[in-house]
Amino acid sequence: MLLAKNMKAFLLKALVVYILINIVLGAIFLSGGGMQMLESPKVPPLPSSPSLTSDLDYFQKVVLDNEKDATTAQISGFKNVIREFPAPQTIDDLSVIALAALAQFDNAHTTVLKPKLYRLPVRFHWLGEDLIIVKATTEYASLLGQKVVELGGVSPDKLVPRARKFVGGGTESWLKYRSETLFTSPSILAVLGATVDVEAEEPLDSGEERSQSVALVTATLAGQEMRSSVTASASSMPSDPFWDFRDAFPDNTSFDTEGWLTLLHKGTDLPLYLQKSDQYHLLHSLPSQNAVYLRMNASFADRTETLDELQQRLERMLAEEAPNNLIVDFRYNRGGDYTKVLPIVKAVVAGVPENGRLFLIVGPNTFSAGLISATQFKRYLPSQLTVVGSEVGDKLRFRAEGYYPTLPYSGIQLYLTKAWTDLEKGCGWLDDCWPPNKVLLRKVGSFPIDIKVENTWASYMAGEDKIMDWISANIQHANADR
Repeated sequence: MLLAKNMKAFLLKALVVYILINIVLGAIFLSGGGMQMLESPKVPPLPSSPSLTSDLDYFQKVVLDNEKDATTAQISGFKNVIREFPAPQTIDDLSVIALAALAQFDNAHTTVLKPKLYRLPVRFHWLGEDLIIVKATTEYASLLGQKVVELGGVSPDKLVPRARKFVGGGTESWLKYRSETLFTSPSILAVLGATVDVEAEEPLDSGEERSQSVALVTATLAGQEMRSSVTASASSMPSDPFWDFRDAFPDNTSFDTEGWLTLLHKGTDLPLYLQKSDQYHLLHSLPSQNAVYLRMNASFADRTETLDELQQRLERMLAEEAPNNLIVDFRYNRGGDYTKVLPIVKAVVAGVPENGRLFLIVGPNTFSAGLISATQFKRYLPSQLTVVGSEVGDKLRFRAEGYYPTLPYSGIQLYLTKAWTDLEKGCGWLDDCWPPNKVLLRKVGSFPIDIKVENTWASYMAGEDKIMDWISANIQHANADR
């Protein structure tokens, strides 16, 4: 009896302790903003008779119900955009309205993830101050490799600041990158003040098409100008703000461009950042430079290799070769899950010897989780790190952790955000940051580019990489001084 009584008392105490521990853990979880991770999105009821008009109503409701921390001015701006644009007659119109409305929230992640725009039969890519045609349909093959001098009577450099109407937040380099896609939309070009020829002026039913053409003035590297008129697709074509950079990759067929021609073609004579571009990640030994090169074009697993496997390959190569220099190429690391990349960041840092150097390549598409991971190199190895390239895509404080609603009738998909990341000042326990950030990340204050180098029109066409050229020359110079 006594034994049973003591056991009962022990179990009761254990239960009380268990309950108290869970109460404490729950309080810690909630105080750290844990409810953000549990909250479900607010989904508006589906319309009984879906249409472009009902999609616009659904769009307004789902955004205002779910976008985090919108200010009164931003909400007012959002509503004003919807009110000021004409009622949508096509999914192209609706895409334009949605892009402009979401830009009011001044957050680069908050945008249209899958717009449905009528687009020109060419694709653009900024190289320094030059906007180059890097992909085209066979009909416009003669334009490949040419610089755009005018789009609808306006120079691209004058159109870029106007494109802020459709791009919220981010850096100036992000705006410039986003303009590559926006400039393929005649409807957006018209809003920006370019001249667009529209064949059908009468109101259209939602299923009808309109013919839109834009006059182009282009120039060759030798300076010879050419004038042409390009006509947009008769139906919508896909794009994705976080993947559109792939249009500049060799033989790329993303976003329904199968059969199109590209300026560059696959081959080993391409620079490393463009080799095997259908793979997200590339690990390459550079024995002549006593270096190892790691490219990551995303912060998630490749199709045939997990990030754990990539890390193991990296660690084996570092152990076998013991390089003095490590080169990490994040110029196209568009994001994903930084928690999966931090172990690789630490493996890279651990592989840099005491007298070694780490070169980190960044650019406009160093974004989201890619940007987060990039900044943590500065956290772990500030004295041996050299950041090379151009301005990253976002500010150090931004909202992400997305919810991806789709408009019922048109199928246009949005990216709405629910949590903050703050790499500038850091996240205190009671701050409004995404809870894992408070444990896993540290502030870096700022993230300047140490050496500003960009590829040019000529270097891209020649299959060269001025950024890697600078790094190679710097390594050789350092070796000569030893």
